[in-house]
Amino acid sequence: MKNSLIYFGLMLFAVTAKAQSMFLQDINGQPMFENTYSAIEGTPYLNPDWTRGTVKAKINGKTYELAKTRYDAYKDELEYEENQKPYRFGKEITEFTSDGKLFRSGFPALDNLSAQSFYHVIYEGKVALLKRYPTRIQSEKPYNSATEIKRFVKEDAFFLYKDKKLTRLEKDKKSLLEALGDKQAELEAFIKDQKLKLSKEEDILRLIEKYEQ
Repeated sequence: MKNSLIYFGLMLFAVTAKAQSMFLQDINGQPMFENTYSAIEGTPYLNPDWTRGTVKAKINGKTYELAKTRYDAYKDELEYEENQKPYRFGKEITEFTSDGKLFRSGFPALDNLSAQSFYHVIYEGKVALLKRYPTRIQSEKPYNSATEIKRFVKEDAFFLYKDKKLTRLEKDKKSLLEALGDKQAELEAFIKDQKLKLSKEEDILRLIEKYEQ
């Protein structure tokens, strides 16, 4: 019985290893060799904890499940772990989920963003509400100190995708109504009646849901 369990365990390990090898070959994630963020305060990750996720491969459109993923907002890349080794995806994927959020590329280029840039899809209907998390490294030298301190600074930016056009929203009523284009009077009344503050994500989402109705 003991020998049978050992044999079964070895077979399971072999099948798992083969599946992982096929997966890596199919998607072609790039291995990470060093941690370049060790001297920078804060984190570039949207959530530094590993969470389950999925990826959609560009090469065949298939979706694959991953046990450990996290999104690097600074580099706009998905990191994952296999066999205790970190890897990163680049242009090999077109869509992924991580930490319960859906990210997708393929939207029109806008300003410094390309069709390969990933957006968090908050809402998707006739129009789509998208979000990005611009992350930069801020450097400062404290008073009377010769040492420069570097830290990650995160922001957020909202976008509206309608009629194959991508528009960056300025978190105010004018910007959002112009991006939506029609039903202005009805939406104006809804904003006033519901006392919406269009600098808040939940209120932007409520207005778009009203527009879709």
